[in-house]
Amino acid sequence: MSKMPTPLLTKQLDDRVQERLEAVLNGMPVAVSWAGLKDQKLMFVNRKFREMFGYELSEHPTVTQWIQQVYPDPQQVKRALDMWAPHFETTAIVPFEIPQVEVDVLCKDGDVKTTLLSGMILPSEGWALAIYSDITDRKKAEQQIQQQALEDPLTGLHNRRAFDESLDSSLSQARQNQSSMALLMLDLDEFKALNDALGHDQGDRILQIVSERIRHGVRDEDLVCRLGGDEFSVIIPNLDTEQAAEEVAERIIAEVRKPMTLEGRSHLLNLSIGIGIFPNDAADGENLYRFADHALYRAKQNGRGRWSR
Repeated sequence: MSKMPTPLLTKQLDDRVQERLEAVLNGMPVAVSWAGLKDQKLMFVNRKFREMFGYELSEHPTVTQWIQQVYPDPQQVKRALDMWAPHFETTAIVPFEIPQVEVDVLCKDGDVKTTLLSGMILPSEGWALAIYSDITDRKKAEQQIQQQALEDPLTGLHNRRAFDESLDSSLSQARQNQSSMALLMLDLDEFKALNDALGHDQGDRILQIVSERIRHGVRDEDLVCRLGGDEFSVIIPNLDTEQAAEEVAERIIAEVRKPMTLEGRSHLLNLSIGIGIFPNDAADGENLYRFADHALYRAKQNGRGRWSR
C-alpha cells in the first residue's frame, strides 16, 4: 500500500505545479493576472502583463485598487467592479467565466491601451484569473476606416453620409432638449465657369480654400459638410436665436468673398446661403432640408452673394 504524501512533500508538489503554471503563463502572448478570491490580493502577473502595461505586481495590491487606479473611464470602472466584486468571498464551487468586455487601461508610461478583458473564477483554487488582449492598433485602424467613410477626401470636411447622420442626431437632440437648430445650405456662385476657365486642378484648390474659409466662419460646435461639387452645408446645433444663424451665414459670406490668389492672379468668389430653422420652419430633416434648399434658390434669384430664409 502506498504511503500518503507528507505535508512537506505536498507543499513541494504544490510549489512545483505553481512554478510550471507560472512558466506557461509567462510564455503566453496575452496579459494574465490572478488574484485570491478571499482577499482580492493580486498574486501573480505574467511577463506580457508587465510588458503591456509597465506595472509590477506590487504596485496595485488588490483587484479593486487596480481597477480604480488604471481604468480612466468611470463607466468602465463601475462595470468592472460590478463584474468582479460579487465573486470575491464566493461560496460557489463551480468555475465561472467572466464575459469579454472592452476596457481602456492607463499604462505606467501614460499611454492608454484598449484591451479585451476576459476572465475565470476558479473557486476550487481560490483564484480569480484575468486575461487582457491588446486591441489598440485594431481599434485605431477601425476608427481610421470609419473616419474615412465619413470624410470628403478633397476638402477633409464631413461628407454626405456624415451630414445625413449628423442632421438626424442634431434634430433628435433638439427635440429632446426642446431647443432649436439651424441648417444652412451653401452653393458657390458661378463656380462652373471659373472651374472651366482655370482647369479642374485649380478648381479643386478653390474648393479646398473655400472649405477652410467656411470653417473660419462657423462656431466650434457647428458641423461643416461638403455634399458634392460646390455644394456645402452647415448644421448649427443649440441655436439660441434665429439671428445667431444669420450671423454665421454673414461671416461665411464675408470669409469666402475675400480675394483669392491662384497662380499669381487674384480672383473673387461669392457664395449664396439658404437658412432653415427647426422647429419654426420644419419639423423633420427632410422638410428642413427642402426649406433651406428653397431659401438657397431665393438667395440666388435675389442677386447671389447673400443669404435668404
